Amino acid sequence: MLSPNGKYLCAATDSSRIIVLDASTGEIIRNLYGHKSDSYFTPRIAWSQNGQYIFGNTQEDNSICVWDIASAAIVERLDAKSSGGHTGQVRDMYSSSRSNTLITASYDKTVKVWTCA
Repeated sequence: MLSPNGKYLCAATDSSRIIVLDASTGEIIRNLYGHKSDSYFTPRIAWSQNGQYIFGNTQEDNSICVWDIASAAIVERLDAKSSGGHTGQVRDMYSSSRSNTLITASYDKTVKVWTCA
């Protein structure tokens, strides 16, 4: 998935890793870790509107991780316990390029609309 400014490409893997690459050279810029996914999981990702964050689903607790690209650290987890998140695995997500909105759909038969700072 191409970043909003077109400089970076992001790829979610089924090995608990998200890769951020330079779109022009293909060089790996960051490896993002801190979530669980295996070969039976379908990882999903989305960029924030400003390109500062990447959102990604997790297999372990149905949460959405928010990674800060500059530090490669998870800065927030959107989960059922603390954030009113999904109780089933997130099956798709979309981040608007026009607003600070993230939309997620889950196997728990709900759609959530998140406002991102």
